This record gives sequence, C-alpha cells and structure tokens, in this order.
Amino acid sequence: MAATRIWLHEAVGNESGFTAWCLDLPGFATWAPTEREVIARVPAKLDEHRAWLARHGLPVPAAGHAVEVVERMRGDEVLFARDAEPCSIGELDRTVRLLAASREDLLATVRALPAAALDWDPPYRDFAGWASWRTVRAILAHVANTETGYYLPAIGYERRLAPAPPGGDWEDFLPAHRKETLRFLDGLRATADRARVSRGVEAWSVRKVLRRLVRHELLHWKSIRRIGREHARRRA
Repeated sequence: MAATRIWLHEAVGNESGFTAWCLDLPGFATWAPTEREVIARVPAKLDEHRAWLARHGLPVPAAGHAVEVVERMRGDEVLFARDAEPCSIGELDRTVRLLAASREDLLATVRALPAAALDWDPPYRDFAGWASWRTVRAILAHVANTETGYYLPAIGYERRLAPAPPGGDWEDFLPAHRKETLRFLDGLRATADRARVSRGVEAWSVRKVLRRLVRHELLHWKSIRRIGREHARRRA
C-alpha cells in the first residue's frame, strides 16, 4: 500500500508547532509541538478520520501507515504549492458533503449538552490570550464568523451578514452563516478562476479555503466535546 503523503506546516508566533496536512484527504490534519511527534501521530489520527468518513457514508480512500513528507513550509498562513492549483468541481462537491457531515456532528453534540454547559467557562490549562471563544456558545459564533468573515473573504466573498455575537442564538446564526458559505461555494462552480491565489501578509487560495473550512469545524467539534465531558465530570 502506498505511503500517506503529508504536507508539513511549521507555524510561528502565536500558534507555534507543526501541523501535518494530508491534501489528498481534505479536512484531515493533526498538530504536535515537534515535527517528529506530528509525523508519528499521523497513522492513528488518519485511521480516526477514515472511520469518521465511513460513519457518514463518505468515500474512504485507502492509506498506508508509512508517511511521506511532500512539502515543508514555515510561517503564518502559508500556501502549499498544491494549494495554488485550481480546484475542480468534484473538490467543491466533496467539500460540501464534508461540511454537511461535520455540521451534523457538531449540532448533535451541542443539542445533547445541558443548557448550563453552553455558557460555562472551562478552567483551561492553556488558552491563547488572543482567542475570545472560551465557552461553547462563543466557539459556535467563532465557527460561523470564521467562515464568512475570514476564510471566504480571502477568495472574493463580500460579506452580507453581520458577525454572529458570542452570546447570540446559535440556532439562528449557525444556519444563516452556513447558508452563505454554501451559496458562495456553489457560485464558484461557474467561475473562470477557481484558484484565486493571493499572496500578501497571508497567502490564500480556493483550495486552501476548502481544506480549512472542513478542518476548522472538526477541530472545534472536538473542543466542544471536550468541554461537554469536563462539564459533566465536574457536576457528577
């Protein structure tokens, strides 16, 4: 079986560490403090991701446990060489299916939480001082706002919604912002430029936005599950 190909991003500044992306499997990434650690984490994390795809009836590509590093990048908001290539209609369709799966799991998790858990401020051991999304409700606003206020504008989206407030009704703002995301992605199908590469202080492209959209929601779904478990444990 062929090795799993990964693209390594060494972040600097506020989010130092290494993220291994598998660009053959959009939405999959894993982080660790060192390159050696992140490469060692890939096989098990990849198995988890493939199991998640299978649960949602999505295609599950074969992957070997050997790991091949295709490209290494260092910096903030980097663009891998493959990110600069135009995305296909199939990649857009696949992203929409992945977003449907991640949103299904996110909503199921949030709806199962007691009301008190939504605004509970967890006693984080380590939490970035620049991040304002500590509670579940604030995380949900962050997920919505990152889609329509950060990722999509980087590739041409003109914002039409007010930012979701951290204390707002997630049952209103989450579907509203996701509807805008899907509307914009659908519009990309007919555009002549499905690369939309920009290189400034941050580098962006359509392909990069697609993988980041899926990964971001999965990452915060994981953090909400962790908050829910801790909230239940402290009140047991």
